Amino acid sequence: MPQYLADIKEKEFFIQDEEARHLTRVARHQEGDEIRVFDGKGKQFAARITRVQKDFVRGDLLEPIPLKKSALSLQLCFAPTSRNTLEDVLDKCTQLGVSSFQPISTRRSEYDLLKKWDGKQDRWTQIMLSACKQCDRGDVPGLLPPLPFEKAVARPNFPSLLAYESEETHTLRWGLEKLGTPAELSLYIGPAGGWTDEEVTVAAQYGVLPVTLGPHILRAETACIAACAKLL
Repeated sequence: MPQYLADIKEKEFFIQDEEARHLTRVARHQEGDEIRVFDGKGKQFAARITRVQKDFVRGDLLEPIPLKKSALSLQLCFAPTSRNTLEDVLDKCTQLGVSSFQPISTRRSEYDLLKKWDGKQDRWTQIMLSACKQCDRGDVPGLLPPLPFEKAVARPNFPSLLAYESEETHTLRWGLEKLGTPAELSLYIGPAGGWTDEEVTVAAQYGVLPVTLGPHILRAETACIAACAKLL
């Protein structure tokens, strides 16, 4: 059953504007239809439409739907290689269950997200929202403002792993065990050109463990998706 983003009150829900137009004109729902609604913050309900007006839908909440979440809260810190790959990562990794995204810039980054950030947040939030609808997820991940790698890794944060193409022995599973199987984790994925030796050294100074994703060198966006799939 499809789900729709709604303003959820104690016993009612309200849907407005584009979401309401999609529900009534594209999906052709009518008064009396049962749907699912969610607020993007973790609340999901089975619901019934009671009133349809132009650009406005309201209804009754029937019963809550338990939130399905991974045992691991994962923050993906990644260096986008282009706008298209950034959007692919947001889409696919939202579906996989990533809790938040931290875009980073590195020494070898070619796509300067810091210059392209303003004005794009609404589009990227919409991509994550659409992914939540597609996979029946009740909470929309956080999207943090981009940071240079050195600032991101220096913040007090979760236990962290860094996918490093020159690491051959220590796997993601090893890294989790070494960190004590944490409930929260940051995972760093570098750009197409990989990490510099200086960046790996800086990461080590803050306790970030380098790990391998396998025997092959992966594209940056593939590495994001593959690592998140393994962890979640």
